[in-house]
Amino acid sequence: MFDSPIAFCPRCNQMVLLDQTQRECKAEHGCADIECPLRSWFSGYDFGQKADDDKKRRRREHHDAD
Repeated sequence: MFDSPIAFCPRCNQMVLLDQTQRECKAEHGCADIECPLRSWFSGYDFGQKADDDKKRRRREHHDAD
């Protein structure tokens, strides 16, 4: 049996799984745009983050070109 690593989050006052991404945890627990106290503990890799960053960069470049 596999047990996911967990930790208590002082922001949402719940136990959270650490084998997910910070973005997934934030969505699951309804955290606002705050600095996550567990940010360095998440072991999941957010494959979507780079794509989101690229989209934002392209929008910025397109806007700056206008």
